[in-house]
Amino acid sequence: MKRILIDVGSSTVKVYKLDDEILSLVLQKSIPFKNGFDNQKGLSEQSKKELFNLLNIIKIENHQTPISIYATALFRKLLPEPQKNFVNEVLKLTGLHFNIISQELESHYLEKALLDKCFLSDQILIINIGGGSTELIIVNNKQVVDRYNIDFGVSTVINNFPGINESISAVDIDTVINYVKNLLPYIKTNPQIAFYTGGELNYMILTKYTLTTNTLFQDNDHPFMIGLKEFQIKNEAIYKEITLKELEELMPENPKWMCGARTCSAIAQAICEKYNIITIIPSDSNIINGVVRE
Repeated sequence: MKRILIDVGSSTVKVYKLDDEILSLVLQKSIPFKNGFDNQKGLSEQSKKELFNLLNIIKIENHQTPISIYATALFRKLLPEPQKNFVNEVLKLTGLHFNIISQELESHYLEKALLDKCFLSDQILIINIGGGSTELIIVNNKQVVDRYNIDFGVSTVINNFPGINESISAVDIDTVINYVKNLLPYIKTNPQIAFYTGGELNYMILTKYTLTTNTLFQDNDHPFMIGLKEFQIKNEAIYKEITLKELEELMPENPKWMCGARTCSAIAQAICEKYNIITIIPSDSNIINGVVRE
């Protein structure tokens, strides 16, 4: 059976095709939904136009194929009445149901995506950094023991340090890391392994991070790992040596994605340093992988 599954986050829309249990990412488009967003008025007219155009194109190109949408993060911040009106507007203009899932369901799908094939008994930290929020999940022997939903993300940091996205970052990475560390909660556990999600496997391959074979467990979705020291060294180069244009050229199909790359890496580094993570497993898996695995 074929199905189109769409993940709509705070800044990126990812379109997947499921065909005979094989899931493939067919389109990724960055749309800055946070720009001009208001929890009463909703999205800006420009953001809505881009989203509706994209959804209609997807519908036309996949005629008679069932389409499911899973929206998270920013869309949950809409007040009840504006949220209802927006869902109705999407249905009216595209014929599609805009399913805004709860934080609990998002966490559940993310856990399914990352842990189903990971048979480690160790404590694990799942890092999920979005445009407007960051989620930390602590897992012990495949059981969730703690969750932390933090109200800051890539857009928050960029708004505070816009110089990050100059050709070569005008902001030192340590400045960003120290800022983020002050926003992070105390955690009671001591994980040494972290899943770092959100297209980070593809990003690290494109930018040539020093990845080594994942010797912790076998999973085709997670073939590599990286030590914290190697992660820190490459992040420093991303800030000081590699231009934003060079980063964007590595992802010609969606260059705007790279506008969050430096910031996201600094947030992840701050998290790993604060909680003494030793090994990072980069992951492209997200809630859609969890939906499929369930």
